[in-house]
Amino acid sequence: MTDTDLQQLLDTFSDSRTPGKQDFNASRMFSLLEDPFSVWCSFHAPAEEAVSEPNRYENLKIRTDRSARDEWIKQEFPEVVFISGETETDRFKNTLRAMANGAQAIANSTLWNLPQNIYGNVNLLVKKTDASSRFGPYHYEIFQFKRAHDLKEHYALQVSLLNHILGQIQQFFPEHTRVHLKGHHVDVPYAKHGPRLERELTFWRAIRDGKAKPEAHKPPKAASAPWRVYANKTVAQTKDLLMLPGLNTEMRQCLKINGLYNTDDVAHTGLTKLQEILEEPHATDSYYNAQAYLHNRPILREEGHFPPPTKKYNLYFDFEATETFTKENVSFVYLIGLWDKEQNKYVSFVAKTPQEELGLFEQFYEYVKDFNDTALYHWTEYEVKKMKKLAAKHPAAAEKLNALCAICYDLKVATQKAFYLPAPSFSLKAAAPAFGFHWRQDDCGAMDSMVYFTNWLKTGQDELLTKVLMYNEDDCKAMLDLENKLRQAEVLRIKP
Repeated sequence: MTDTDLQQLLDTFSDSRTPGKQDFNASRMFSLLEDPFSVWCSFHAPAEEAVSEPNRYENLKIRTDRSARDEWIKQEFPEVVFISGETETDRFKNTLRAMANGAQAIANSTLWNLPQNIYGNVNLLVKKTDASSRFGPYHYEIFQFKRAHDLKEHYALQVSLLNHILGQIQQFFPEHTRVHLKGHHVDVPYAKHGPRLERELTFWRAIRDGKAKPEAHKPPKAASAPWRVYANKTVAQTKDLLMLPGLNTEMRQCLKINGLYNTDDVAHTGLTKLQEILEEPHATDSYYNAQAYLHNRPILREEGHFPPPTKKYNLYFDFEATETFTKENVSFVYLIGLWDKEQNKYVSFVAKTPQEELGLFEQFYEYVKDFNDTALYHWTEYEVKKMKKLAAKHPAAAEKLNALCAICYDLKVATQKAFYLPAPSFSLKAAAPAFGFHWRQDDCGAMDSMVYFTNWLKTGQDELLTKVLMYNEDDCKAMLDLENKLRQAEVLRIKP
């Protein structure tokens, strides 16, 4: 292929431009399937409403994955060509040149078909000689790498789209693409996913062109960054039916068909009418949750579950655990934090390695002064399940771990059984803010804390660990704050 032919090919598939807002990147397939409202926001929400929220966890995962992937590629394909370039156009042109030169493998390539408004990045193109293409007596097939154990739907559609673009460029459509997962690979047949791919691209074009407006998710994660804050605000201000816990899309649609468009509408509709629209327990739950919003206070669901039992010693605790970023490391609990109600202070136990994890629980056990008169409060079953799993794995530590489990009290269960709340769910991040509690840091959530901890281990910068501890402390204090607010609240008892 001559330089003139190469330039003509570049002009054809670049449409003499670079990818823009009007084009669909294959990497956005997850957003299209799982968070289409954020896709809608990117086209139609006011630009000034976008709030940057760096995803430190995802960025760390990507960097770790790329490093491991590139090492594997170098070992398996020593003659691999890694694509680089100062501009996006350079990268696409260099990809085409490597294909025209018949490179045995091409890593970190980019593929465009901008006349069709589609493009994307490919981890690895591998040369095959069982069929010809426009480049010669060979063609390329796609290898893509994912960290999951199983093939996700959006993975299959993503690689199918990349395969579609590759086929158009090289004038040969491979029957499948290969997705490397944890410990194994899966060949994804294009024929199986092609029709679904076209439907999703049609949906994306409808969103882009303003012909479709998808529903958001429930706050506090109504959409992904940078549209999370905007989506949360919009859903709350409009008193969207999304603010009612427990309703799926079909249920909300049934309410709208019957003229109920927001929580006020539901609150002013009699329970009998709601029971004609929704099955139980959704009708009753929606009615009383809407009442909680209308009066901005909790409504008693059932007595006897709240307040929690008060002991001589009352500890509110929370775990933080690492994620596995490579096959060499393992997940472990690296932080146990607790708020000591009687001492009015935060206490933390930190482990730097998996080998120190059990020592962490030993410190936790030793901190409990009196197992007969101490209550350990947590939110959700995560902490108890983690301790029971460790007890099964480490018989020598089982007695102490089980003793800790025996004095645990799930505040979420107690709250959910006792109240309807003016909150979209019973997650701590939704329930506590409904009563005025706010985390002190905007840039440190559960996933961020993993990254800060990982970076602290590497750098020793104490300010990173301080951020992790502050986040964990706020989680612990949020439970006590919510408990106190519910104890003090003027609880309504509303008859239908």
